[in-house]
Amino acid sequence: MANPKPTPKPTVLRGKAAVDAYEKSISPKGMASASAAAKKALEEKYPGMFVPGTRKTAGLNRAR
Repeated sequence: MANPKPTPKPTVLRGKAAVDAYEKSISPKGMASASAAAKKALEEKYPGMFVPGTRKTAGLNRAR
């Protein structure tokens, strides 16, 4: 009885290749809503840190 040939393990994508594959797997509308949700979550966690126009602390230079 001959030993069966081992099957190769599937390759795991990492880095830019993983991002590219993920972007191809979802629609542009899905990418836009995911990006908006991520920005909203960051703004809730760190108010004014990432979106300069939303700072509420007095004495900071605001974008005009």
